[in-house]
Amino acid sequence: MFYSVQILSKGGPLQVIWLAAHMDRQLKRQQVSDTSIPFSVDAIIKPQGAYANEPPLALRLSGQLLLGIVRVYARKMIFLQQDCEDALVHLREVKTGTAAAAAAAGGDQ
Repeated sequence: MFYSVQILSKGGPLQVIWLAAHMDRQLKRQQVSDTSIPFSVDAIIKPQGAYANEPPLALRLSGQLLLGIVRVYARKMIFLQQDCEDALVHLREVKTGTAAAAAAAGGDQ
């Protein structure tokens, strides 16, 4: 076996990355936002298992995990874009709300 079972186990450092590679639609926003991409890349490059001389990950597994990292990054960017669009909509509502309130206040005088 070219990897430690604890790496991909539930609660392991690469659990979300593996799920993103295989079951992308089942990830929740909180799981994606809590995932650290630099930490995950370091865990793929240098797996830290129970043994000091942990062998490197198999190429197929590391390729699948890199696909998971790309999918997590893409989802993070989608969430960022959605948040920015929501903020822009709220700013426009506030701006039009204050403009309408100012027009209403100016019309009363």
